[in-house]
Amino acid sequence: MSKNRARDRAARAAMEATGAFRTRAVRQVDTTGQSQQYPVRLVDAHGASWYLNSGQTNAYGTRALHYSETRTYEQIVTEAGPVRHIGGPADGDSDAIRQALLQAGPKALATLTAALHAAATACEHATGRPEDLVAGRPGSTESTFVLGMALDAGPEVPAASVDTAALEVVAGILSRWVTGETVVELAENLAWTVGKVVDELGWQGITDPWARRHLAPYASWVTGHSENPVGALRAQAAADLLDEDEVEPPAVGQVAFLLDASVPVERDSDLIGDATMEHLLAALVARNLHTLERDGTEYPARADVFVLTPASDSPEVLVKEPGLRVNRPGDAAPGWRNVSVLVLVSARRPWGLYDEDQRVITDAYRAAAVELNRHWPGLPEEYQHAALSLDMMAALRGQFGAGAVRELFADLVQGAVHHTYTQGADPELEPGANEHP
Repeated sequence: MSKNRARDRAARAAMEATGAFRTRAVRQVDTTGQSQQYPVRLVDAHGASWYLNSGQTNAYGTRALHYSETRTYEQIVTEAGPVRHIGGPADGDSDAIRQALLQAGPKALATLTAALHAAATACEHATGRPEDLVAGRPGSTESTFVLGMALDAGPEVPAASVDTAALEVVAGILSRWVTGETVVELAENLAWTVGKVVDELGWQGITDPWARRHLAPYASWVTGHSENPVGALRAQAAADLLDEDEVEPPAVGQVAFLLDASVPVERDSDLIGDATMEHLLAALVARNLHTLERDGTEYPARADVFVLTPASDSPEVLVKEPGLRVNRPGDAAPGWRNVSVLVLVSARRPWGLYDEDQRVITDAYRAAAVELNRHWPGLPEEYQHAALSLDMMAALRGQFGAGAVRELFADLVQGAVHHTYTQGADPELEPGANEHP
């Protein structure tokens, strides 16, 4: 009988005797009357994991040996000492990890991946072997996934996807598990803890756009002990459709839209010199589009804002929120007047959705409208600011296609009376000299 089959048979017998319903709960239970003088499992100085054979009092096997070969505890200490025993997590460890990940929310999985990388690095510093991260049970499927996350995905986690407070907690505990005097079998213990987090938040609740794009291959481990794996299974299926050689980093894309805004007729008291309400409007829009948000996830952006002349060729109908309500630009509320601005938004596209341009416009419009209403409160609901994409504007003129949009963009920029842009934005988001939406 192989060593694994013997172990599992003993575990099943213990389950029947004790009423346990999880195999892992009884794998370390001594069901054969062997002496408790020796630990059931241990790790030697070379990172090899040893287990006490079923029915034996001092006979250990390991993956490097044939199942019929064994070593005594004393032989292991002499030939490969010092040794460390394998035990369970300290009281409170799993709860502390779960609470930290819950607080991290959409950054939870990326933060966990960074913590695994930190723990593997701690192993490398302590023993020279980052793979000692899973020395407690190196042959399991869970360990294979965890090692891949730590060594392959871990170094690539962007800082924006990491919750620093949660990272400090989780990385500290995991590093202690794998470098301490008692080794904790990390992969399976952690899988049970992460499963509870998925039960509470779901796959979407623990992943940001970066994690959904890059960590989907590990979804089966993340949700292996969860009652809520549907989102992860879908993400994994989508990832499997992509050839790894075809996956590229999110590209910077531009999209432009017309914003029909309302500003007070009375001049703002904060303006100085030759500054106008149009200048202030453009500055407010550009400043507030430095960071956009979608479904609770922020992503960096840049806005180039062009103030158009009142006589510019505006469409007859603008959409308040793209695809929803309408507003007519020539109809201003009492005490207010309309100003049209062309907004060019540059942002990375980590989602890669078919309607990404429209989604970016929606994100940018909402951010701009919130800032304008905060700075100039009191605009009636029926006169709220409105937005329209340039392709829709061209279509209203009876012009279609990318060429028509580029021509419309060039015409509006040429007729603009003022231009400003987001200060302090990522230089990579700056549109090139010949780049147009």
